[in-house]
Amino acid sequence: MEESTKLKIMLYFTIAYLLFFTINSIIKQNYEFLYYSLIMSLIIIIVTVFHKKLHLSALMISGLTLLGAMHIFGGNIYIGATRLYDFWIIPEIFKYDNLTHAIGIFVATIISYNLLHPHLDKKIIHNKFFLSLVLILIASGIGSFNEILELFAVILFDVAKEVGNYLNNAFDLVFNLIGSIIACFVIIRHRSKKK
Repeated sequence: MEESTKLKIMLYFTIAYLLFFTINSIIKQNYEFLYYSLIMSLIIIIVTVFHKKLHLSALMISGLTLLGAMHIFGGNIYIGATRLYDFWIIPEIFKYDNLTHAIGIFVATIISYNLLHPHLDKKIIHNKFFLSLVLILIASGIGSFNEILELFAVILFDVAKEVGNYLNNAFDLVFNLIGSIIACFVIIRHRSKKK
């Protein structure tokens, strides 16, 4: 299948679930996820318009598509009385929310590397530790920005119960770090195979 066809399928899938859950959020007066849908729509527009300039591969865009779906499904789908974001995959150890954060920052780290690689000094590129440190710090910044967006949701829509407390915020950052570290191992392994 051609890359342009794959990109169109991912775009149509993303628009379909986003439209469905945006309408669902309006009907249920779930303003928190209406807010997130607007942010995702802005990201989709930016990626659609600039994906060639950003050199995002179909694989990277599929990561963004998966992440967007996981986020929207997490806040809108319930297993019994439990919202998917609050569902324990491994009881009392690992939640769906943790998985979403790890995958999200994994994807963000890969995209950050893709964007930065042509502009990085060769000393940094060839030093696995410093390259990983730069990418982890960038990904941590992206993860922190995401937490700021959640803070705005708490302030604007009084959804502290849905978003979670300080411990939830801290675990989000921990799983962001784990996702970024895993991405660095993947990047370094991929780079060593290309040599």
